[in-house]
Amino acid sequence: MKSIKTRLTKSYFLIILLTVVICEIFLISSVKKYFYNNTQELLSNQIKLSADFYNTYLSSTGLEENIADDIDVFWKNTHAEVQILNLSGNILMDSIGYYQSTPINSTDFKEALSGNLGTYIYESPNSKETIMAVAYPLKNQNKVEGVIRFITSLKKVDKNVYAISLFLILIGLCVTVLSSIVSIFISNKITKPIQKITIGAEKMASGELNEKIQKTSDDELGKLADTLNYMSEEILKNERLKNEFIASVSHELRTPLTSIKGWAVALSLCNPENKSEFEDGLKIIEHEADRLSLLVEELLDFSKLISGKITLKKDWIDLEEFLFYMVKQANPRSERENIKLSVVHKNKLPNIHADGNRLKQLFMNILDNSFKFTPSGGEIIITTITLENKLFISIKDTGCGIPVEDLPKVTEKFYKGKNSKSKNGIGLSICSEIVALHNGTLKVLSEENKGTEIQLMFPLNT
Repeated sequence: MKSIKTRLTKSYFLIILLTVVICEIFLISSVKKYFYNNTQELLSNQIKLSADFYNTYLSSTGLEENIADDIDVFWKNTHAEVQILNLSGNILMDSIGYYQSTPINSTDFKEALSGNLGTYIYESPNSKETIMAVAYPLKNQNKVEGVIRFITSLKKVDKNVYAISLFLILIGLCVTVLSSIVSIFISNKITKPIQKITIGAEKMASGELNEKIQKTSDDELGKLADTLNYMSEEILKNERLKNEFIASVSHELRTPLTSIKGWAVALSLCNPENKSEFEDGLKIIEHEADRLSLLVEELLDFSKLISGKITLKKDWIDLEEFLFYMVKQANPRSERENIKLSVVHKNKLPNIHADGNRLKQLFMNILDNSFKFTPSGGEIIITTITLENKLFISIKDTGCGIPVEDLPKVTEKFYKGKNSKSKNGIGLSICSEIVALHNGTLKVLSEENKGTEIQLMFPLNT
């Protein structure tokens, strides 16, 4: 497996190399162009001076006559090879005695015939040197009668360009080496925190959740370290809650089982003719069995809801009638515990499309909590209202309320409050899941020693 450090180093090196190569090409090309332009400008100035001298003082005599009279004053101000060409491109005179049978037809000669300065750079077929030729028209009364041509070798210029290019390449190599060293240093600085985070994550994956990853910077890597540390804390918290939940459920299961077993033993030892004792024992066994069955059903529902295996059986429900029967079902407990239970409809309730059994489970759980934590003489009020195609239901009690530190956690799975009346910590979690399955929301508002309000919102189907 290739490490990030290796990939980063290679990437940095490639970028540095490409940058240096591009800069080298640009600089060497610029140096070469600069020297060639200087040579061209020097020859251009010299050839223009010679042509202007001829055009001013010698053109009246004629080009061929001046050559025949060996008048060379107009081209003696240069060290370059000088050629005088007629309009056909034939060499009339060459300062080094070079002549060729074929006419010259190069681009510089053509430019000069059209009255402009012409330049031509080419490689000599004999010496393999780079040659520069500059041509300019010779005129007689603004009429071109010939061309003067300066030719020079660029060997010395190329030598200077080559020396400067070597120097630039050497600098480029030094920059590449130094930059590569710096890139390795930067790669190490970037990858070391990643290595620490990787080691920390591996420890967490192996179960060492108490190990914290050291934060080394306030950037994305630092945020990643914080996220992993937070994740491990949440896992530890959930693990602790799960253990507390298992202990709580075990206690809840043990109590009815102990009672059932105790009474079963007691009934086996008692006098069979004592009918009253038998009936009392069987009623207690039945009651405890119902408690046990209810707890198991609650656990199964919770498991199905959390795993997403619950499918709703929706139908149209008359909510007003539904709430009437829920209150009617709770009235015996309300009278027994001296807690007033009432319903207030602020406007007419529509039918809703929902799972009746799950809604019943939802309201029974919420009402059970309200009764459990409301003292004798207290009150529970169910309020309903429809607004903007939404149904709002409030179940408010005058109970002991929920501590501020517990309030954000009461709907979390496995969370059991500090109150001694709190059971296994899955009641409100089930309620929250049921509401979510109906695309609604559940909100808990509470103030300690003043009461608790459960606010439900359901979207209305049209």
